[in-house]
Amino acid sequence: MMPLMFLFAAALPVSCPVMNAATAGGALGGEAQVTVTRAEKSPDFTCRFTRAESDLTIEVSTLAAPDQFAPFADHACQGGREVVPLKAIGNEAIACSLGKGSQVVEMAVGRVRNQTFVIRFSTTDSGADSKVIRGKTAALAEQVAGYLF
Repeated sequence: MMPLMFLFAAALPVSCPVMNAATAGGALGGEAQVTVTRAEKSPDFTCRFTRAESDLTIEVSTLAAPDQFAPFADHACQGGREVVPLKAIGNEAIACSLGKGSQVVEMAVGRVRNQTFVIRFSTTDSGADSKVIRGKTAALAEQVAGYLF
């Protein structure tokens, strides 16, 4: 009886704690594959959703103190352009563009209490509009921040 229980547990679908595959797929334009990585002995995790030419990564980690957020956010958006605050998302959040050439990369970095989140939406789709991707990234950040509250 015991081995059967382990087989059943291994067959359970992988799920991201802050977003389901349908929501991520909606942002990416269709069904997405999900990979979740959890840190050992820590509540930190990374969810990665992929579909064709697009990738959505959500990282959640813990800060020792909230005043560490500014250097964390600066480092996350280092080299980025169009760095702007995202109002009413978490305790503080920013968005930035990191793409080069034909790659569009939009990022949202935020904090809820002592937890940080980084959302990175990238695509090589030649028809992608960076403003549309930024809007989707901000909407996803709002959802993640709401979950973390």
